[in-house]
Amino acid sequence: MLGKDLNHSGFAAIIGAPNSGKSTFLNTLLKTKVSIVTAKAQTTRNKIRGVYSEKDSQIIFTDTPGITSTDFGKLLNSWMNKYSFSAISESDITLLFVDVSKQHPELGIGSEEKHIIDNLRSKNPVIFVANKCDIVKKMRVDDTIAVYSKYYKFSDYSTISALDGTGVDELIMKIKNFIGPGPMFFPDDITSDQEDKFLVSEIIREKLFFILCEELPYSTVVTVERMKDHNTRDLLMIDATIHVARKSQKGIVIGKKGATLGKIGTMARKELETIYGCEIGLKLFVRIEEKWFAKENLLQKVGFEKDFER
Repeated sequence: MLGKDLNHSGFAAIIGAPNSGKSTFLNTLLKTKVSIVTAKAQTTRNKIRGVYSEKDSQIIFTDTPGITSTDFGKLLNSWMNKYSFSAISESDITLLFVDVSKQHPELGIGSEEKHIIDNLRSKNPVIFVANKCDIVKKMRVDDTIAVYSKYYKFSDYSTISALDGTGVDELIMKIKNFIGPGPMFFPDDITSDQEDKFLVSEIIREKLFFILCEELPYSTVVTVERMKDHNTRDLLMIDATIHVARKSQKGIVIGKKGATLGKIGTMARKELETIYGCEIGLKLFVRIEEKWFAKENLLQKVGFEKDFER
């Protein structure tokens, strides 16, 4: 029942450098896809909320874009960084994810992580999460934690593998130690507060990454123009547009005689049919939207808010 009292109820922000395993953790925890995962840095561009519910608790996790100090797409990067840091002020606890396989504790903390910690302003608890412990030796993990503990006063430390679930239950218990009683914000069968159009656009964008890999223009975004049930049978009609920044990028996405766009559509349709349990009629269009990532009005069009709290 919404509003009923729980022993643990609150919000947790998940922050970290690109590809530190934030989205993988959320999907593993919720046992369903809430946030897309690819090998390309900064796949997540918006704050994505996942709802974890147990009999006595409910934790709303916010998956955020990877924070970076690089200048690529300056306005887009700036907005994504602000998105990530703004999640901290909206949450009761923050999880700083660090990919331990990329750390060299003998050289100090990573440059991206240093940038994050130098700008980390939180009055609430911060848990250091050493992720990918399944692919490095325990000594590397321990040394990494020791180095970071000298740089910032974390409230607790956790070692996990977001991929196989190792340590995830223990991390949840540690989070509960810092989150007190409160109301149930969402029904216990809800795993995300994202709208259908957002989920569909993210699934399509994931397939773009998967098929095009390094060929994919970073400045690519997807918007869903229409989602409508068909009147005569169990069919959901979806029209979506893939926005690219240049004419040459449009050719990459479409491919020879439309072959690449066809593969993207087929992969996305199959996954969406699994998610929605019905037949999907998916139409994809490609549109040139020059330098959308450098224009505030276009950033807002694809889901970025204008104002942020810091």
